[in-house]
Amino acid sequence: MTESKFTTPVAFIIFNRPDTTAAVFEKIRETKPEKLYLISDAPRDGREDDTEKVKQTRAYVEEHIDWECQVYKNYAETNMGCRDRVASGISWVFSKEEQAIILEDDVVPAKEFFPYCQAMLEHYKDNERVMMVSGTNLMKNHKMETPYAFSCYSSIWGWATWKRAWENYDIDVADWPKIKKEGTFRKVQNGLAYLFLVRNINSVYTKKKDTWDIQWDYCRYKHRGLGIVPRENLICNIGFDREDATHTTEGTTEDFSYGKMEFPINFNVPVKRDTAYDKAYIKKYFGVRKVRDFVKKKISKK
Repeated sequence: MTESKFTTPVAFIIFNRPDTTAAVFEKIRETKPEKLYLISDAPRDGREDDTEKVKQTRAYVEEHIDWECQVYKNYAETNMGCRDRVASGISWVFSKEEQAIILEDDVVPAKEFFPYCQAMLEHYKDNERVMMVSGTNLMKNHKMETPYAFSCYSSIWGWATWKRAWENYDIDVADWPKIKKEGTFRKVQNGLAYLFLVRNINSVYTKKKDTWDIQWDYCRYKHRGLGIVPRENLICNIGFDREDATHTTEGTTEDFSYGKMEFPINFNVPVKRDTAYDKAYIKKYFGVRKVRDFVKKKISKK
């Protein structure tokens, strides 16, 4: 493990789940960041159960900050929803910081996640082609020769980025009709993967889907940005199969077991898209079998 002092600001996005929040926060607590940004939505209208859970969640975090650090709180007074709360919270962080690690209340990081992110943020801070650092890699069957790779498919389940990258973010994806017409994103994805991409971007352009992360994917694709993916997984998502989840109410068959990250990190990796990794990713998540299962699930719900 690296002996470097941990100085990177950490943004923690919380809401109404005290149990998962506690699990994630304990990992933050072990790391003891010098700056901690807390972002919370307000209870939803007509949901009396939210009021107490939001109160408990905020209280747990605040009462367990037992190390010396600067704490900044951005708590909504009225419910903003996933889309606006998360996006505005991240923008608030980058109104104060040049780089930060971002964790939501159901992604539990391995210990190595924090120094890994810090090292990547420092090393690639001036390389505008690199737009984010992800802690998640669920491609267990794909052998990666280098300690990390550059991909178009980097997850926001435990991630980090820079102000210079987030400044390109547009929550409304306003120029989507033009980009769609030009077929710009066909250079990123093709076939069934492209059809899923179009469907997802349409859903946020028309505001049918209350989310913020599809817009972040859009931002990276638009600017030909790459995300860093570790060779081995450093994040466990504990938010699946829960009624109080926003987008992961169903179960998952993903293997979230942790891997390892060797320090010091060997940065001798060319800054270019790892097409082998991305092709394997497309096959896993957009292959014929995956699409067939998706269609069957949709039909069974009708």
